[in-house]
Amino acid sequence: MNDLVFQIGGRQITLDGDVFVQTAIAAGIIVVSFIAARIVAALTRRIVHHYTKMTETDLDDYLVQAVRTPLTFLVFLHGTLFALRRLDYLDGLRSEIDRTGTALTFLLAMIALQRVVGGVLEWYAAHAAKTTAPGLDPRSVPMVRRVANVVIVLVGVLLILDSLGLRVSPLLAGLGIGGIAVALALQPMLANVFASSYMLSDASIRVGDFIEVEGGPTGWVEDIGWRATRIRTFSNNIVMIPNSSLADSTVTNFDSQGQPVDASVTCGVAYEEDLERVERVCLEELRSIRDDLSITVKDHEPIFLFQTFGDSNIDFLMKVRAIDRRNVGRIQHHMVKRIHARLGREGITINYPARRLFLEPADTAGLDRLRATPDSIDVSGGAVSSSD
Repeated sequence: MNDLVFQIGGRQITLDGDVFVQTAIAAGIIVVSFIAARIVAALTRRIVHHYTKMTETDLDDYLVQAVRTPLTFLVFLHGTLFALRRLDYLDGLRSEIDRTGTALTFLLAMIALQRVVGGVLEWYAAHAAKTTAPGLDPRSVPMVRRVANVVIVLVGVLLILDSLGLRVSPLLAGLGIGGIAVALALQPMLANVFASSYMLSDASIRVGDFIEVEGGPTGWVEDIGWRATRIRTFSNNIVMIPNSSLADSTVTNFDSQGQPVDASVTCGVAYEEDLERVERVCLEELRSIRDDLSITVKDHEPIFLFQTFGDSNIDFLMKVRAIDRRNVGRIQHHMVKRIHARLGREGITINYPARRLFLEPADTAGLDRLRATPDSIDVSGGAVSSSD
């Protein structure tokens, strides 16, 4: 029977006994490398976890979890490459195999680095809230992770292309020349990207902050993306504002100095009331509101201040501090109800808007003369009529 002949890498290979033996040995090495990869995964999960439990920090747990899967594939990859190098009939493809192996190694290294950076940032976000030490705000971690992933992928792709024998220098030069045209075409998008980096670098606006944009929406920052920042309003709608517009706007950040914020209500009492008594009664009720509601700051004294002489009342301002901006409306609701009821029980008058007119005798003299004439205008009932 004739032997089977085929070509690999420009060489004619005859399927004889030696070729079958080499192929069988290579297949065995691949199987062994697969088993070794599984063993490495198991050892990484058990033995390494045993030692990481002895340390005070759990950062090493995040790191081990990040590199375990790429390390497993790396063991299997190099076992497979070793098996392929033992096949004499693949000598013509040796350089292609080596380049492919190097490219795949860079790919696994890129994935491992992404997972390590992601694990470190995740660990930081989970522990930074427990400390007051200065540093990166935990709510900015998602954006930092996106930037790190882009940088790692770009560097990894360049290394992979270089390992495959592709010349990277002309590509970089072309990207440099074409980058100018691309930058001009994508100027609005790049402005939004740089604006987002500014906001993250100075931590002026962070994910979770309650902000008010001048001439725009008011709500909580859901996410700071590449192009736009998403804000959730009180009506539970998502408003997307381009980052460049947000960076150029006047923004009030209610959470920049902490979560607690004052709930304010203005009111007024009649001029005839005893103001000392009004202040005492209102402060008693404000303290009662603070102590009864779970959404108030207990160690903060309520504020009562007379402000202006209004048209109908003497106006005053009342404040009770809420634990966060989300609960201001609920506290104001209770303040209006309970202050109104308390002033009613105390007999303290809150006037309706009204104007009081004082007429001098000279102002009414003309009406008396009209009544004395034969054809007078009847104004007694508020209606205008003529008498014969």
